[in-house]
Amino acid sequence: MKNPRIKVNFNRQAQGATRFFMRHSLVPILLCIFWNCSGSQRFEQWKNEKPDVSSVYILRPARVAQSLFSFRIELYRYEGSFKSDKRILVGNLSLDSGEYKLLDLEPGFYQLKCRDVEKIFFAKQSTRQFLSLELFNTGVFTLPELVIQELDAEKALRLLLEGNRMYSVTETSDSGK
Repeated sequence: MKNPRIKVNFNRQAQGATRFFMRHSLVPILLCIFWNCSGSQRFEQWKNEKPDVSSVYILRPARVAQSLFSFRIELYRYEGSFKSDKRILVGNLSLDSGEYKLLDLEPGFYQLKCRDVEKIFFAKQSTRQFLSLELFNTGVFTLPELVIQELDAEKALRLLLEGNRMYSVTETSDSGK
């Protein structure tokens, strides 16, 4: 026997939650589409060497242990030899996990500084150099240590192409010139 006073509405569009999701389902779809169309550039091939500058690749390989930290890096150029303490800030940059930055530097001595770690290197004319920033755990209950390493071309290419390839940082650095 059917009670005439009880009416069950099976029209889901009239219910609040379903109406909300039907109206706002377009927003997540558009976000997913535009998120995948971002302007980041993945590594494809080496840039051509320029005869009067040195191409320096600063790499931050994608590692699970390093993915939470963003590294702020300062690059200094020494006037003359690195034994003199006269240095000029060339630029600041920030690298996240899986990113790299290509710098075209004039020949000379440079210092790469990240946190309390420093690396002095000589940028040779018309050459490619590769520097890698990595965290290493020395023990179970110790904090990881940051290490800046010079790499050969084969190992650097392997890091640039591993997984989904590394992204180029295209932001302009804060120049101290």
